[in-house]
Amino acid sequence: MSGDDFPDPEAIIERGRRYRDRLDEYGENQQKETVTELFTLLGRAYALPVLHLFSMNEGPLRFSDIEERLDVSPTTLSKRLSELTEAGLLTRRSYDEIPPRVEYEPTDAANGLAPVFIHLYEWASVYDLYGEVDVPREND
Repeated sequence: MSGDDFPDPEAIIERGRRYRDRLDEYGENQQKETVTELFTLLGRAYALPVLHLFSMNEGPLRFSDIEERLDVSPTTLSKRLSELTEAGLLTRRSYDEIPPRVEYEPTDAANGLAPVFIHLYEWASVYDLYGEVDVPREND
């Protein structure tokens, strides 16, 4: 990955500062609470992989497709999908068929997180959190 492909951290930090300066105290507190709740949800088992799967996929995904692609137990997946649906990040549609068919689609809120996933994966291609793996750097 070239340096041109990775966003400039200083520019992102400055953009965040300008945004924060426009918020009043209530807005800033509400924003912090929302971000904390989001990270709490995303920290649960398989929440990030589920949302990442949707960010890289077009159209709805069936429960069985998600289960197979993530190699996750049905119980865990069901719980996570319910939480993501309740949080407004996914919509659930069930069909009155035999066998039953259930599909999930990302909402606009989930689609808005797609750049975050892209940025995180770009970050991971440049940095290693604990330095245990020799990650190739530009010009290596």
